Amino acid sequence: MSDGFFTLPCRVVLPAEQRDRLERLCRARSMEVSDLVSELVVQYLDEVPDSALAEPIPEPYAPSLSEQLRQNERELRRLLMRQNQLGASAPGWLDNYVADVEREIAVLRRKLEG
Repeated sequence: MSDGFFTLPCRVVLPAEQRDRLERLCRARSMEVSDLVSELVVQYLDEVPDSALAEPIPEPYAPSLSEQLRQNERELRRLLMRQNQLGASAPGWLDNYVADVEREIAVLRRKLEG
C-alpha cells in the first residue's frame, strides 16, 4: 500500500457463517476482502480507548553526534596505539581502518560545527 500505509500479512480465521457474511458484505459494497478488513480494523482501533493500549515502544537509542565523535576518537587512540606497538609489522588493513576512522571523525566535526 502507499500513502503512509503498510501491508500486514495475516490470516483471518472465521466460522463459516461469518465468512459468508463477510463475502456478502464485500459484494454489497463492491469491495475487496482486504479493503473491507482494513476498514473494519481501522474502525475498531479508533474505538479502543488509550487506556487499553500498551505503552509505546521507546525509540531505539541513538548516540548524539558529540558522543559518536568521542567514541570514534577513543577508537582512533586505541588503533594508533596498536599501530605504534606493531610498528612495521602492522597489517595493511590497520592503516586503512585508521584512515576510515579519521575520515569519520572529520565528517562528525564538520556536522557539529554546523
